[in-house]
Amino acid sequence: MRISLSTRLLHFCMVFIVAYQMISSLLMTVPEPGKLTGIDTTLFYLHVTVFGWAAVIVGGVYAMSRFYEANAWGRLVPWFSKKYLQLFFKSAKKEVPGIFSGHLAPPEDKGALAGAVHGIGFILLLCLGLSGLYVLLGLRSDGTMSEDVLTLLSMHEICGIIVWAFLAAHILMTLYHLILGQRRILDIFQRGRIPWN
Repeated sequence: MRISLSTRLLHFCMVFIVAYQMISSLLMTVPEPGKLTGIDTTLFYLHVTVFGWAAVIVGGVYAMSRFYEANAWGRLVPWFSKKYLQLFFKSAKKEVPGIFSGHLAPPEDKGALAGAVHGIGFILLLCLGLSGLYVLLGLRSDGTMSEDVLTLLSMHEICGIIVWAFLAAHILMTLYHLILGQRRILDIFQRGRIPWN
């Protein structure tokens, strides 16, 4: 499977950023009005500023980079196109029974089912990043928040829980590929001379 350097770098950045965001979310607390000091609030500000903006930028660059591939968006988000939805159902009908019998489609096939699953993860991360960005921009200097910002903060937290479940499922599925001997699933981590695109 040939994976471009740009795709590899974007994935590494996304893995690093998301890992920091998810781990820091367990350790930090949202600052209370008038209490903006301490390690927990420092983690909060790193979470929403440095890594929050990095997540929005990397997610945006990744989204834009998919536009140059003719079928990339249809494969990642098939829900709004009859053509790609049919490909998704055809792929699911073919591949889902194999999941339970130990016959997974090779990762280099780039099937519609795997694409749609990755698309769901990408949409989840976009929702997480955009709701987090809204909270960042709506957070007042004294730490208070308006009702709309509190609503988006709740949505952000719910998306975070779903992303935890998605990450766990993603890791388990990767391990399943490895147990079945499909080492090509790790091509994203392999070094070598790969052209930029």
